[in-house]
Amino acid sequence: MENIENRNWELVAKHLAGETNTHENLEVEAWLKESEENRKAFEESKKALKKTDAYYRSNRFNTNEAWKNVYAQTARSQGKTVQFKKKRKEAISQFYKYAAVIVLALLLGSVGYYIGFINRVPAIYSEIISADKQVLQEYVLPDGSVVALNSNSKLTFPKKFRGDVREVSIEGEAFFDVIPNAEKPFVINAGDAQVKVLGTSFTVNAYPENKTVEVIVKTGKVQVINKNIEKETNNREVFLTPGEKGTLFTVNHTIEKSVNTDPNFLSWKTHDLVFDNVPLGDVIRCLEKTYHIEIQLSEPELSDLRYEGHFDQKPAKFVLDIIRLTFNLDLTGDEEHFVLASRKN
Repeated sequence: MENIENRNWELVAKHLAGETNTHENLEVEAWLKESEENRKAFEESKKALKKTDAYYRSNRFNTNEAWKNVYAQTARSQGKTVQFKKKRKEAISQFYKYAAVIVLALLLGSVGYYIGFINRVPAIYSEIISADKQVLQEYVLPDGSVVALNSNSKLTFPKKFRGDVREVSIEGEAFFDVIPNAEKPFVINAGDAQVKVLGTSFTVNAYPENKTVEVIVKTGKVQVINKNIEKETNNREVFLTPGEKGTLFTVNHTIEKSVNTDPNFLSWKTHDLVFDNVPLGDVIRCLEKTYHIEIQLSEPELSDLRYEGHFDQKPAKFVLDIIRLTFNLDLTGDEEHFVLASRKN
């Protein structure tokens, strides 16, 4: 009885009765997606409810009419006391018979719910959110997989992965290091894209304002699916291996596969920076993303200077000082705002 009265049971019961709200409907739908077993249990319970309801309606007993009939029998003759008692007894017996049927039907409905959903616990979701200029370096998910979040990002996931899939949603940018499980794929919903993996490490960049979703694979193999394209359609999915990038363009719903040419795609997490004859303008943009700072080049022509260097776990001020010395520039600013300018003689 404890399980039957549990809110988890009540949620599904409410859903079948058409009394759930939008959020509760999403919880039930999430559970249905977890496994074929859940879907079968749901359908069987829905059928059991229909049968119970039909049985109740078809056997509905009108007690008022029954007692009227009994009263009519008594009015015919006071001399038929024995017959009256007999009919009254039959009416009462019939009444309790139908009452028992109704109670049984209701119990059958409860048992149907109980059997269908005793093993069901609605997915309770959690969120981790990184603020502006904040990086969450490591968060361990329920299956042991590890995720890092770049600034202004949000990851939504169930407190416990159930069924035959591990499913999460991301807004922003994140790096995933997924625990292998061939029987339970890891699925990431990122805007119009869906990323499926068994066990690997990769980044997902899905800031809504960018109008693109980018997936770059570090290890393993990743499948990127365009959710807006029907199955069996060309350009619906790409498979990525280490060093490859998949880009989904949300405007025209196309998806492309290419070689990743950015060695610093993970610098926001690692602070490991490599520049090989790169224009200073590109170096500045990379530093801004990595350290969440603002850097201004006072003269436009400074953007064309070519820079080469490697920095591993160095603070932003140290990197900017090296660049200043390399090109004989002046550096001004505080912890978050810097200006590089040509040195005046």
